[in-house]
Amino acid sequence: MTIPAVVACRDLIVGTVVQLEPYRYRGEERLENGYLLEKPDPSTSWPTTIAGTVDDLLFHGRAYWRVLERDSEGFPRRARWTPFGDVTPLTRSSGGSYAALTGYRIAGLRDDVPVDDVIRFDGQAPGVLETGARLLAGAIALEEKARQLASVDLPAGVLKNDRPDTDLGDDELEETLTNFEAMRAAHGVAILDGFTYTRENLSPADLQLIEARYHVATEVSRLFSVPVAMIGASPSGGASAMLYSNLEQQLALLSVTSVGPHLAVLEATLSDVVPRGQEVAFDVQSFQRADPKAAADYAIALKDAGLITVEEARSMLGIPTSGGSPDLTPGKV
Repeated sequence: MTIPAVVACRDLIVGTVVQLEPYRYRGEERLENGYLLEKPDPSTSWPTTIAGTVDDLLFHGRAYWRVLERDSEGFPRRARWTPFGDVTPLTRSSGGSYAALTGYRIAGLRDDVPVDDVIRFDGQAPGVLETGARLLAGAIALEEKARQLASVDLPAGVLKNDRPDTDLGDDELEETLTNFEAMRAAHGVAILDGFTYTRENLSPADLQLIEARYHVATEVSRLFSVPVAMIGASPSGGASAMLYSNLEQQLALLSVTSVGPHLAVLEATLSDVVPRGQEVAFDVQSFQRADPKAAADYAIALKDAGLITVEEARSMLGIPTSGGSPDLTPGKV
């Protein structure tokens, strides 16, 4: 996480998922979430658990929860996110392309963990550490080179001896340079006898490798499927501005291409560990509230289509009910 573009992409994706509220339902009926969707790990919060899970899906393509407690019917009630590096699947060769999973070895536990006591989230694609290994290695080298150039004192100019037949010693060169600096400090100009002064044309952009780093940021955003404008990159490799006029489109693109695949994995996996007939989903509408205009347009469209009432639309937008006096007209009570 030493590459700024990687941190920006990670924060966008993980930060979006953390803001979404999970819910359990059966058909059109909302059910209580229970501990599994509110506080699966008694030692930490839901945002921490889900953030670690999405982190592992992003970078490794797989995530694990260890079941801590089950309800009276045997379904997981409590579970703890376990970092990808702490889990080793135990397999038995079946003679083909696939191997039979027999259990897990988890760091810090003496005994092997049965398959049913681990909830495994299989990503929709390999992690970026695998698919983008060469890009990330190049980005790390580029950032290191930029830091080296930032800490190196480069000369502002060069004094060249125009008399090659004269061999000056170190003391004479030191004296010439000292006199040159003293005259420039005192008078703003200096007289050179037998020397030519050449100024080095090094701009801050050259020293910080700006263009190369912008190009890397663009490639990293594509690796994470994040809209390039949302991390200050652009398809051309230079800077780009994100205006309010295109914010709605950028947020929609982020939720579909960047966040959507991980939400699908989370929903499908969690739906498999709840009782049959129940499903788990994430409330994407809560994320749309970040853009008030888009959220309002969506609520109005649902209300005009007769799918929700005015009070439900106000609730979606986080607006309290009107709270007016009840209509006591005969026949309306």
